[in-house]
Amino acid sequence: MNKHQKDDWDALFDRLPVDTSVDEEHGERLKKQVLAAYDEAHSPRSRRLAISRMGEFLMRYKIPHWTAAAIVIAGMIWLTQQTATPALALDEVVDNFVKARSARYDAVATMTGQPTQRMKVYYLEPRHSRQELEGGHINIVDWQAGKMVGLNPDTKTATVFNFVNLPAESKAGLQTNQFDVLRLSLQEAVADPNAKVESLGEKELDGRTVVGFRFRQPVQPMTLWADPETKLPVRIEMTMAGPPQMQIVMSNYEFNVELDESLFSTEIPEGYNVVEAEFDASTPTEADFIATLTMCTKGSNKFPTGFDAAAIAQYVATYLVETYHQGEPTAKEQAPTADQMQDAAKIGRGFQFALSLPVESDAHYAGHGAKPGDADQPVFWYKPTGLTKYRVIYADLSIKESDSAPEVDGAKKLLE
Repeated sequence: MNKHQKDDWDALFDRLPVDTSVDEEHGERLKKQVLAAYDEAHSPRSRRLAISRMGEFLMRYKIPHWTAAAIVIAGMIWLTQQTATPALALDEVVDNFVKARSARYDAVATMTGQPTQRMKVYYLEPRHSRQELEGGHINIVDWQAGKMVGLNPDTKTATVFNFVNLPAESKAGLQTNQFDVLRLSLQEAVADPNAKVESLGEKELDGRTVVGFRFRQPVQPMTLWADPETKLPVRIEMTMAGPPQMQIVMSNYEFNVELDESLFSTEIPEGYNVVEAEFDASTPTEADFIATLTMCTKGSNKFPTGFDAAAIAQYVATYLVETYHQGEPTAKEQAPTADQMQDAAKIGRGFQFALSLPVESDAHYAGHGAKPGDADQPVFWYKPTGLTKYRVIYADLSIKESDSAPEVDGAKKLLE
């Protein structure tokens, strides 16, 4: 507030029908409350919260109703005039994001040591999604029907996963649809008064002014850039915990666009060879994880090098080759069989248990280089939610409880 504005406010309060004969200490307290309300209004926590706080302030001090109304109106005008660009409340951006009935955007995924993946993504209510990967491969998911279809134009192969034991929230798309998971995460961050949300101000992006917000979440920190005119996201940058970490950038958002429903059809194109398998979509358990390690170590006689996407994919591929082709490499154009797909689904389910553990579980992996069957070598440990003891899995796949985490050289924490 500059000197001219301060003088105006001093003159205004001198004319208010309130008792202003207060001591200096009380005056300092009032000043801090007003400044706090101003700071709050300019943060991503939304102006609605600032107005609410102003209401509490007015109720605390006996001010006539007409005066209170005047202060609120004047305060709102003052707050909006302090910014050089249109005000942008994060909760309004998120609300518009949640209400979008369709979307089209670009996504780029980058992981250290792996080729960059680029794709065009489509979303259509109610919870239909489509990914067009660079190179021609297409993934279509219909969560209501419980089906995922992968189309490979090069081999004319369609891989179909039919989801079984699908939870009610998954059918609604709340847990498994990437677009809705992202929206839900943003909603929770805005609603949480303890969320670490930082305002980044404005910058120029692709020729237009955008306003940024950073979400400092431990597992999946995000940065959102929004258009102050449309009040919708323009670009979202996300980091997925590793190791190694994966950077995902979603940009060129178009919302509420007309999308042909045929884009999301799970019908198989004519001339495609179809391979089907079931995927258990219920919440994975520790037993599923043990089953995965049992399958993999039996087939390859070793543990995976890590729990990142690349290491898991390599491990599953090695298992399938060793199990179904006795170590002989398969032809590049050869399609997977139903049995191979079913095994891959089971293995993925087990790894999903480990990768879905919360940060508080302090999950660690130390299996790289361990010899299967070694009863003294810990390969994985974590602390179940609500418990104080660790569950420690050894290389012979036995499980013991421990008051403290094992100390193993080279052990890697799953989530930082």
